[in-house]
Amino acid sequence: MSLTVDHNPNVYEERMRIQKAGGNVREGRVLGVLEVSRSIGDGPYKRHGVTCVPDIKRCQLSDSDRYLMIACDGLWKSYSVDESIKFANKVLEDPTTVACGRKTATDIKFENACNKLANSAVLRLSGDNVTVIMVDIRKR
Repeated sequence: MSLTVDHNPNVYEERMRIQKAGGNVREGRVLGVLEVSRSIGDGPYKRHGVTCVPDIKRCQLSDSDRYLMIACDGLWKSYSVDESIKFANKVLEDPTTVACGRKTATDIKFENACNKLANSAVLRLSGDNVTVIMVDIRKR
């Protein structure tokens, strides 16, 4: 289940918000440069409508929910939500992963899933930086 929508200037609501804040969108980018409309960084663009204010969505978790996947636009240029979930699940189900030092096998599986998914996105020529964070939300 996807909890957010893309935050880019091509999305009508985002474009209108940027324009209302005094910015403009050229060639699908804020001021013709920045490809995202919401970010933690990108300070110089804040006065042109880029914001760090997130969308907030509530959802009811079920016992079958395993993790949250948080990623930057570099991943989503290369993978759909469904593809990224299938990829991560395959890594998480690897029976050969074992604990190492202070890390449990589960910790290592999540770390491997993030690294492998990010590296795969780069190899698919996403043309962007790629960050993937996964949070285990299962009850223990």
